[in-house]
Amino acid sequence: MSFTNLQLKNENFVKHACQEEVFLNHEPEAAPSLYLSIVVPLYNEEESVEILVSKIAEAVDKMAVSYEIILVDDGSVDRTWSIIEELAGFYPKLRGLKFRRNFGQTSAMVAGFERAVGKVIVTLDGDLQNDPSDIPKLLNKIEQGYDIVSGWRKDRQDNFSRVLPSRIANYMISVTTGVRLHDYGCSLKAYRADCIKQLKAYGEMHRFFPALASMTGAQVAEIETVHHPRKYGVSKYGFNRIFKVLSDIFAINLIIRFSSNPLKGFFLCALPFILMAGFFCFLGFLALILGWTPGKASFFMLGSGLCGFTAVYLIVLGVLGELVVNSSDLTHTHLPEITKKEIYMDKS
Repeated sequence: MSFTNLQLKNENFVKHACQEEVFLNHEPEAAPSLYLSIVVPLYNEEESVEILVSKIAEAVDKMAVSYEIILVDDGSVDRTWSIIEELAGFYPKLRGLKFRRNFGQTSAMVAGFERAVGKVIVTLDGDLQNDPSDIPKLLNKIEQGYDIVSGWRKDRQDNFSRVLPSRIANYMISVTTGVRLHDYGCSLKAYRADCIKQLKAYGEMHRFFPALASMTGAQVAEIETVHHPRKYGVSKYGFNRIFKVLSDIFAINLIIRFSSNPLKGFFLCALPFILMAGFFCFLGFLALILGWTPGKASFFMLGSGLCGFTAVYLIVLGVLGELVVNSSDLTHTHLPEITKKEIYMDKS
């Protein structure tokens, strides 16, 4: 595998990969310890990225803390990456990653987390709807001892067709996970790095980071944040997102409740089939004893057998799950390297 290094004006460099799934030939030298890393996933945001970086720098420079900005181009097909390269020449604290294709917001965030060196990581959307001026409020809450601080778009500036499904999903997630937040979908969040970097995420699970982190005892808080109407581009999400969220709610509950004890989860799934097997078996014996219509006894016994087989199958899966949990660290769920290009911060 070959790579080409391109030197930028501020001595940042870009790494090119010749394959879709990229493994860099070497890692950058250890960056100096920073307080804050700001991770922003971008997808076709050419009109907003320059304004966004300017607003982030303006908000954080007032705090007099060491920081970096990590822009993750999630396979944009417009000029987003070209603009990031240009901005790198003017903002020494800017780093950039580019994916060869669109992998989704969760993958983009996780890739940013892996390369972040700050003690605290802040995420926000790249469409200018989140306000970077809220970052100091998130950090103040973190300093109060919380591990994760989530933004709440109380006065959300979106169409009702997006707000209503979001509110329903927030309610379902809060009830099923036990971590009650008003707005799981808000990307403006602050995390302690040692808390968020340990999480394994895939699919559309970035919205569940607070719930996943709660498994490790993380303290989660929520504050109201500003939300602006979208000025540029169009929303990247459609109604198909609803089905993804529903499937992820199911998956996250399995992870939270049964990841360390899969046999319990599979036994609960098998319990209705055990009860149905017993019920059909009872009806079958009644049909034999009372002389019901010919064929009913065989029908009930067949139903009992099928339900019993399903129950045994689920329990066997639970036993296999226990063996997997006890013999594996599940590193296969770790996201592969999917970077195409990368800009590193100037350490001078």
